[in-house]
Amino acid sequence: MQRTTDPDEAATAITDAYAPHKMQITGTPNRFDMRLWSNSMPGLDFGYIQLGTDVRLYAPPPPYYIVVLAGAGRVRIGSKRDSVLVSGSSGVITSLQEPVFFEDWSQDCRLVTARFKPVALERVLASLLGRSPVEPIRFNFRMDLGGAREGSFLRALQLLRTELQRPDGMTSDPVMAGGLAGLVMTGLLRGQPHNYSDQLSDVGRAEPPAVIRNAVELIETRAADILSVTDVARGAGLSVRALEEGFRRHVGMPPMAYLRELKLARIHSELQRSEPDQTTAAAVARRWGFNHYGRFTATYRARYGASPVETLQRSPSVLSRSGVWRPENDPRRTFA
Repeated sequence: MQRTTDPDEAATAITDAYAPHKMQITGTPNRFDMRLWSNSMPGLDFGYIQLGTDVRLYAPPPPYYIVVLAGAGRVRIGSKRDSVLVSGSSGVITSLQEPVFFEDWSQDCRLVTARFKPVALERVLASLLGRSPVEPIRFNFRMDLGGAREGSFLRALQLLRTELQRPDGMTSDPVMAGGLAGLVMTGLLRGQPHNYSDQLSDVGRAEPPAVIRNAVELIETRAADILSVTDVARGAGLSVRALEEGFRRHVGMPPMAYLRELKLARIHSELQRSEPDQTTAAAVARRWGFNHYGRFTATYRARYGASPVETLQRSPSVLSRSGVWRPENDPRRTFA
């Protein structure tokens, strides 16, 4: 556990544990007493934080999904979409490319947090869907904790917390820790509404035939090499018409649309991981078969709300070095 009454030391610790941010103490300064504990597991980091007094904390879009619950007290958390007074009955989950603010901390506020790596969460979603997601997961910001599905997620999170506190707990074994992390991620995907929830509800009702599953796998493994729908049809052993009908019925979009969306998702992930002094957005796009950079940029911006270059410049390593904060992204502007 880290503990400090120095705001500068606290700011560094919060950046390391969560994301770059700006913090201003608005309560009684001599009551400021940060206590922060975190533990890393495969795909997620779990912990808690308390500050002892009211602060205003502004964070640019984090490169993670972060669930925030109140173990004690309350705090107001907001984004451009909503503002939630987080207490025992409600929480929030941040999404990618979405700045957030924290304010009105009660003196006894103690936040429980779970930070999920996008690649790990998308891998679990892919296993549930039977195919790779082609859009970023967009969760409802507000978490209402009284429902049955939300309760399942909370119980999985409580099990994780209990095992972390035991010296001989499941998290001491890497394989069991990975399984427990996967259970928590499955609980989140099943319990919190998001843009894939309807598709998850339909899983199992109409299992796609093997030839369509093979076509999906072909696209996912050879996305950068496929040039036309004929390539997919030939590889799957189907006519183009049968392939397109199968995708319409079981995937919900034509095969080339699925290929395009999958490429965009993988480019986005690669840009988030890359160093801007080692590659360019145009080079990444070309590797995935987008040779007309202007059209690609327009499509990418429509999907992610930022240009490919902006995504590359906002990679976690760049943000951690520069502490970048753009005033135009201040989520409080929506609530002013």
